[in-house]
Amino acid sequence: MKKKNGSSRGDYNRVLMTETRPVETPIIFSNDGLYNHVASIGTASGIQKTIVDALVLGEGHPKAVNSTNPYLYKVRKNSKEFRRLALLHPLSQWRLKCFYQKYEQLILHYCAQSPASIRSPRKVAGSFYSKSSWENINQYKKDAITLASLDRYVKHTPSFFSYFGYDRLYKFFNSRDYFSLEKQFSVLTTLDVSKCFDSIYTHSLSWSVKDKEFTKANISVSSTFAQDFDQTIRHGNHNETNGIPIGPEASRIFAEILFQEIDRRVIAKLSNMKFGNDYVFRRYVDDVFIFATSEYVAQHVYEIYADVLISFNLHANTAKSSTIQRPFLTTKSRLIFEAGIKTNEFLSKFLDEPASGTLTPKRVFSKWKLTKSYIDSIKALCSANSASYDEVASFLMSVVAERIKKLVNRDLANCEVDVQDDYLAAIDVLVDVLFFLYSVAPSVGASYKFSTSLILIFRFSEKYLPLHAKTISHQLYTLASTLLLEQCEKPHAEGVDGFVNLEYLNIVLAIRELGDHHLLPSRVLDELFIGKRRLSYFTIVSCLFYIRDEDQYKAIRKKILRSATSRLGDMSDILMNSEKAYLLLDLLSCPFVPNTNKSLWLQSIYSVLQKTQPSNADINAFLAVVCDGHWQVDWQDVDLLNSLEKKELKQAY
Repeated sequence: MKKKNGSSRGDYNRVLMTETRPVETPIIFSNDGLYNHVASIGTASGIQKTIVDALVLGEGHPKAVNSTNPYLYKVRKNSKEFRRLALLHPLSQWRLKCFYQKYEQLILHYCAQSPASIRSPRKVAGSFYSKSSWENINQYKKDAITLASLDRYVKHTPSFFSYFGYDRLYKFFNSRDYFSLEKQFSVLTTLDVSKCFDSIYTHSLSWSVKDKEFTKANISVSSTFAQDFDQTIRHGNHNETNGIPIGPEASRIFAEILFQEIDRRVIAKLSNMKFGNDYVFRRYVDDVFIFATSEYVAQHVYEIYADVLISFNLHANTAKSSTIQRPFLTTKSRLIFEAGIKTNEFLSKFLDEPASGTLTPKRVFSKWKLTKSYIDSIKALCSANSASYDEVASFLMSVVAERIKKLVNRDLANCEVDVQDDYLAAIDVLVDVLFFLYSVAPSVGASYKFSTSLILIFRFSEKYLPLHAKTISHQLYTLASTLLLEQCEKPHAEGVDGFVNLEYLNIVLAIRELGDHHLLPSRVLDELFIGKRRLSYFTIVSCLFYIRDEDQYKAIRKKILRSATSRLGDMSDILMNSEKAYLLLDLLSCPFVPNTNKSLWLQSIYSVLQKTQPSNADINAFLAVVCDGHWQVDWQDVDLLNSLEKKELKQAY
């Protein structure tokens, strides 16, 4: 019988773990430390309490903080486009927590108005069991982490709410619902909302929730719901009314409430046609799929939906609209289907599945021939469909990564030499394919799967393949360093404000797992992440995490600390500036930052708060224990594999 995981439904601090930050962050970044500091505030005192009160809870300020500026950064969406994400100030994250605590039932109510939504919250997540491929590889996690109650909680609760529908769009396309719709309707038209989150007018939320019977019946609380949500979102976004922060799940819920009403108004305006008979549309966040009995009907529904969007200051992106007849198979879906078949054929040549959830290697006679044959087949497939690697590489990476999880899901204690040899050959092939797929189409999402695979292979070989462990670790290091060296020669979004080279920064963090004997040359770190660029929060903490106190990185550490010191030289805006706030919190707990710097920063924050300066004894006492805890970055005890699991579970769309 599956055991349910217990979680406290009344612990609203968990909102900080699931709803308030982007998924696309460095592997080492999480809100675990923020959660811990808030949870233990009742026992905190002195400097620690002052910091938490001021930078998180919004207490002890000389004047009210009406809004904060998010840490805005850009990551690659694909080879040509960027996605701008927002990390909210701890003060704004706390406000979101308070909003959820006050309005959880109204959130659920307003997210249950449309029959078209295929991703919406339905109830507050409680105690439940969640099975995934990660269940089978817990043996490779570090005990201190996996046994922590907080980790068990987060593992099984990737969101504050339980969701109706599909957490990934591809699951809808593979669903019985989609199959039934294709049987019933002959035409499928897609509608994409142009720059949706950047275009949402926050005040429009009140347009979507007024004049509801539920509101009238609950006037004491609901009359302020829209206004409070509007103000809470704007508090974290420099009080902007145009656009909402991209990344936090709370923003998707804000958008969902808005689109629920848009769906309702569209259906009402189409009263001459019957929803479910003449047409149906399904909506995944801001992607709309219109199923109809004819092109005329589909076009009419599209026009009405686009018209209703305009009334909310939103617009359909006609350039991304498409209409297809049955069978509902796009070029991309056909490409992925065929690539999946070729990948399964390739993997079956050297991997057996003796039992569900496990794989064993077959004898491989020519590793390079096997690898080249597969890569050539994918090349030919992309060429035949006039497609780039971008359209298929991430999917293939997922397939290979899942196979690696199954391959290492075995107890191979005291295995024979020939068995170890077979595993080595299989790993060689899988690693070559992984590096090829990643090098031709790197992305942040793929970097998590890639990093997971590297760490699993390394830990598996260390534990079960003593004859080949050094060979495998050397191979991983050589291929990774070559990949990164090649990137040093290429331009990386030069001149793009706020760009963080996260898809490669994560690879650097992952190979730190290989230990001090496999450290990257200084010039790789310098050229790829530092150079003449303005160092951002993510780059500073990630590089510090990698270089630690290694002597060979003295010059780099000097550059990083100089940049950090410059950024924190003026703390007058730290109660508003998210990047400064996170930089301060993480560097205070970093064991690789001199205490002299930390002392000066503490004095500065007390000056900003207009509080009496702490004594030297108080500062020294605080500094003696501050590294025992952490904020966003766990400098000493983080298990990267554990962090990667959480990111995979959190990738909602």
